[in-house]
Amino acid sequence: MGQTKALLAVGSTTLLEWLIDRLGPHFREVLVSVAAPGAPLPPKLEATVVTDLHLRSGPLAGVEAALAAAAYDTLLVVAVDMPRVTPALARALVGACRGHDAAVPRLDGRPEPACAAYARSAAGPISASLRAERRRAADALAELDVRYLEEEELEAAGAGRRTFANLNTPADYRDFLEALRRSG
Repeated sequence: MGQTKALLAVGSTTLLEWLIDRLGPHFREVLVSVAAPGAPLPPKLEATVVTDLHLRSGPLAGVEAALAAAAYDTLLVVAVDMPRVTPALARALVGACRGHDAAVPRLDGRPEPACAAYARSAAGPISASLRAERRRAADALAELDVRYLEEEELEAAGAGRRTFANLNTPADYRDFLEALRRSG
């Protein structure tokens, strides 16, 4: 992308703040996980910032840090570059997590662990995976009781394939901004 995705402009705010404004009101607590202290963030961020406990260990380390800091038993995880996640999908994931270690969307047989709900019970296995230098989310998921939400369930929650599209290129970002402009 050429710059920090969290700081991309969305109207008069940043992508991170826009996502928090979209999903935050549906939750009692908002945590923002960063890979290292001093990561660039919006200056007036209204969220608790947590730092990875296992540095240079990828997104799974962010999940670990957020679970360690969370005041509640279930944590919704959404990567900042997935701005199409809706409150309805967020509620469906959290609801599906009840009685499981995690609730994870699955598209074409592949899990989407960067948009998922994790129970506090997932913390130990995730930490153990990272301590063993297994950084892939798939490795940690193999150790958890996961409730996978398949495409039909995701569509029922109003989440099509596009919901899970990342903003990885300037063209993805422009398309997202254009879609926002058209919708509102």
